[in-house]
Amino acid sequence: MSLNVTLKIFRSRPHQEQRYDTFNVTVPDAANVLDAIEQAWAHHDRELMFRHACHHASCGTCAVRINGREKLPCIAPVREYAGSEIKIEPLRNFPILGDLVVDVAGFFQKQQASGFIITRPTENELDGKPITYTDGLDPESVPSVPFNRFENCVECGICLSACPTMAADYKFFGPAGLAAIHDQYRKTSDTTERKKLLELADDEQGVWRCHSAWECTEACPQNVQPAEKIMALRKEITTQRFKTFFRR
Repeated sequence: MSLNVTLKIFRSRPHQEQRYDTFNVTVPDAANVLDAIEQAWAHHDRELMFRHACHHASCGTCAVRINGREKLPCIAPVREYAGSEIKIEPLRNFPILGDLVVDVAGFFQKQQASGFIITRPTENELDGKPITYTDGLDPESVPSVPFNRFENCVECGICLSACPTMAADYKFFGPAGLAAIHDQYRKTSDTTERKKLLELADDEQGVWRCHSAWECTEACPQNVQPAEKIMALRKEITTQRFKTFFRR
């Protein structure tokens, strides 16, 4: 079964007036919005600029806004928009390079400043449950198996696009960067490193600049929960301040 889809795609080039172009494409019933964008590029306009890579929400490269909401189009089913025009725009709060492509250099610089590492420390549990290789054996008789996995954050930038503080102040460190600081703080036991991370977060443009709108957590496609981590950093910073005060 096929679906006839109408895409209304934002177009932008330096020194040209911004506009929207409409494309009518046909895709399989199981297609995602990224498949429809690729059809528009392949059959209608080879100058259409967009990013993509993994096609299964592992890289975050393709992030855009679909009908006004931040999404990963590689996992956004076309059938959810059946019967209506699909409006596709670039992420907000980033400089636009062309069409759906934004400049993410500043975003990655903040991620690097946070010391973000994409792999978690070795774990014995997944979602609170021991990981075992049973092979038909009694699970109670098999010890848990340590494993490594990637962090949930795919650095898509969706949380920055959804963040109202980012819209008001580009200097804000941003929800992804602050969530990364929180995760690195929990990973390390090095006292000097932990102090450095808290100092980075405890800044006018850090956790105290956040307006607690929670839009970042609402939009996040990977359950990173950046808003919760920002609140946790505020609590930790406040706790450390009290400890320092009462040690005087």
